[in-house]
Amino acid sequence: MDVWLSWVLGFLPILGWLLWWWNDLWYAAPLIFRYSGTGTRLPPGHMGFPVFGEIISFLWYFKVLRRPDDFINSKRRKYGDGVGMYRTYLFGSPAIIACFPSINKFVFRSSDKFIQKWPSVELMGYTSLVAVHGKAHARVRSFVISAINRPGALRRITEMVQPRMVAALQSWAQKGQLKVYNEVKKVKSSKLIN
Repeated sequence: MDVWLSWVLGFLPILGWLLWWWNDLWYAAPLIFRYSGTGTRLPPGHMGFPVFGEIISFLWYFKVLRRPDDFINSKRRKYGDGVGMYRTYLFGSPAIIACFPSINKFVFRSSDKFIQKWPSVELMGYTSLVAVHGKAHARVRSFVISAINRPGALRRITEMVQPRMVAALQSWAQKGQLKVYNEVKKVKSSKLIN
C-alpha cells in the first residue's frame, strides 16, 4: 500500500506539471530552440492546459466578472508592461495578445506577414477586404480609406448615423434597463427615412 501510495503521490504532481506546461512545450519550445541563436524571443506568457489553454480564466474575466480588460491587465501585472505582447492559448489555438497601438498598427499594415482568415469567405465575399491578401488587400484598403477619409464622406456618414443614434439613445433612456446586444442590433438594422 505504501509503495502504491508513493507512486500515486509522486506521479500526480509530475502529471499535473506536464499538463500545466503542455502547450508551452508543444508550441513554444520548438520556436525557442529554432530561434535561440538569432536573438529573437517569444513574448512572455503561459499557454495553459492542453485543449483548454487559458480559456477558463478568459471566460472568468469576460463572462463572470464582466471586466474584460482585467484579463489583459493580469498579464501586464504578471509579465510587465514594457513588452506589450503576451502569448496565450485561446479557442483551441496559440495566440498573441498585443496591447500597444504601435504593435497593432504593425500587424494590420503587414498583411503579407500576418494573414487573417475568416471562417467563411462566402459570408463576406471573395473580393472583400477580409478575403484578399497582399497587393490586392492593400489596393482594396486604399479604396476604402480614400472613400471614407474625405471630409465630405465623413460629413455624409455623420448625417446618416447621428439621427439614428440620437433616437436610439433617447429610447434607451426611457427604457431604463435593457439588453445592449438586442438594442444595438435594432439600431444597426433600422432604416433611415429621408
